[in-house]
Amino acid sequence: MSFLALIAHQVIELRQRLEVMKVRSAKERVMLYLDLNVELDNGAVNLQSQLQDIASELGLSREAFYRTLASLEREGTIEQAGSRILLKRSLAV
Repeated sequence: MSFLALIAHQVIELRQRLEVMKVRSAKERVMLYLDLNVELDNGAVNLQSQLQDIASELGLSREAFYRTLASLEREGTIEQAGSRILLKRSLAV
């Protein structure tokens, strides 16, 4: 049963990655990634990887990813503090 749970979790994770990769806009792609990884109790995303690794996972250059995060922070959509990103607004809003 634990093996099946592991495989199911991997399938869900891969489907989410595919969904993110279909999005054309870097801004929307980053927001979708954050929405999918937000902790419901505090509205924050605790990044488990380096930013450059997440950029690669999203199919963005490191520079484009950093620019997008900076733009979202300027707009007041997110607030960055180290490896923690607080979502002030999500895609659903």
